[in-house]
Amino acid sequence: MILNSKTHQWGGAAFMVGSLLFLINKLNEMSRLFLSRSMPDVIDGQNALLILLGQVAFFFGYVAFWQLYAPRAGHRAKNAIRLFCSGGILVAVGHTSFISALPNFAEYLFALVLLGMLLLVSGLIWLGILNLRQPIMAHWRWLPLLTGLMGFIGFFLFSGEEITAVFLLFRTLFALGLLGLGLTMWLDNEIQVEIAH
Repeated sequence: MILNSKTHQWGGAAFMVGSLLFLINKLNEMSRLFLSRSMPDVIDGQNALLILLGQVAFFFGYVAFWQLYAPRAGHRAKNAIRLFCSGGILVAVGHTSFISALPNFAEYLFALVLLGMLLLVSGLIWLGILNLRQPIMAHWRWLPLLTGLMGFIGFFLFSGEEITAVFLLFRTLFALGLLGLGLTMWLDNEIQVEIAH
């Protein structure tokens, strides 16, 4: 049975909104390092509404990603999607710790970002490899693997206490890859599923 579901299009749009906010979060650092111009922080701890909007958008995006691609995936690919989406949701919850109005215990939520990023990136790389061998996504078969690799290089090889141009480059490519995954969901709104009786 073919389902034409607007839910997945809205999920893709939500994923793109979250990715765009993730991208512009470091716009001030990109301006400083790439253009040698300082600018005010676009999103900081005082922007609770923007931070929450981004994390809620990501949450709905990851849920929609699971709903769209898990039914057409085999066992291993389903596990990869599960890692990717659960890791992404942990990162979204953990990022609420950046809201400065929250109590001090919210700092411990940042541990969720570290664990979530590990799950997200490993799941995305695994999904990307499987997607090249047997396509699950209708568009840009190479995108999950490339996005996962950009995230791994940026967040696990070049991240540190000081923000560097190399880290920002790979972080930006990772954010653009996530944006592309949201666009893929938007374009891929026809799914084939088996309805159990």
